[in-house]
Amino acid sequence: MIKCIKNKQKKYKMNIIFMGTSLFASIHLQKLLIKYNISCVITKPNICTKKRNRVINNPVTTIALENGIDILQTLEPNSLLFINSIKQYRCDIIIVVDYGIIISQDILDIPRMFCMNVHASLLPRWRGAAPIQRALLANDNYTGITIIKMDALLDHGDIIYQYIYRIHSNDNYGFLYKKLSTYGINGLIFILNKIKNREKISLIIQKKTYIKTTYAAKINKKECEIKWLWSAYKINSMIRAFNPYPGAYFIAYDERYKILISEVILYTNKIMHPYGCILSINKYGMQINTSDGVLNVKIIQPSNKKKMDMITFINFIKNKHIFHIGSRLNNL
Repeated sequence: MIKCIKNKQKKYKMNIIFMGTSLFASIHLQKLLIKYNISCVITKPNICTKKRNRVINNPVTTIALENGIDILQTLEPNSLLFINSIKQYRCDIIIVVDYGIIISQDILDIPRMFCMNVHASLLPRWRGAAPIQRALLANDNYTGITIIKMDALLDHGDIIYQYIYRIHSNDNYGFLYKKLSTYGINGLIFILNKIKNREKISLIIQKKTYIKTTYAAKINKKECEIKWLWSAYKINSMIRAFNPYPGAYFIAYDERYKILISEVILYTNKIMHPYGCILSINKYGMQINTSDGVLNVKIIQPSNKKKMDMITFINFIKNKHIFHIGSRLNNL
């Protein structure tokens, strides 16, 4: 356990434990600290880099250290020893945001009131590790934020807050990540204010046909490789879902190229060219044929290079004798 000097700002007396690991979680923690007393942060251990053998704090740890909050780090939060450590804080509420480990009923029973979880989807759709990216991959029309009173199942419990956001055609993972973090903290403060004012927290009752239960498995890097025999719509959804991380890519001329921004072009007449064929390349984009529609690549990033618009990319490949009109990219 890392112990630091307590923050002396005047805050509400409610005693809160915060559990989270990612940047998404740290945004919530930072906003909560303005008005609420966070007595302890529970997070995953720091990462040790292989190249420079350096220890890197995760975003939640960084915020906690800056604000003098006690930190408990573990990969086994459900162990008896760790549970006893949590009990010492005599908390009113535990808030969980993108923690990354399923917690047991023993932990859920610790707070005087309850544990609540902020999740970046319209539960029960997209329970799991990658809800924002899975929503984009599935071409969902809507996503949002759900806050639940937790039970011991994965992203499961009574829904006490839900905000619905309509996904626009140019929204990508990075944009939605920031957008939903704002909606998440707004919802969290809304619920905490209700508790502070001793107002009733109503449950949101969903019709069984409203949202189907789906699971958002962690993104596998193999999923990020583009196949030109897929439709332009599917490839474009991948590009949006994996921008900025981990990045949708294709292999050509023994190099990896990430596509960061693209659009779908539909032609009324069927194009008599094979999948992966370059139809044109100019300052407006590089048009590549697919099984259904044409993908127009607007921003691209060659391996170990900065991202480039098409004018920059055309100059980059000028003397390399690659990406000619009519040539076919090889990962089909």
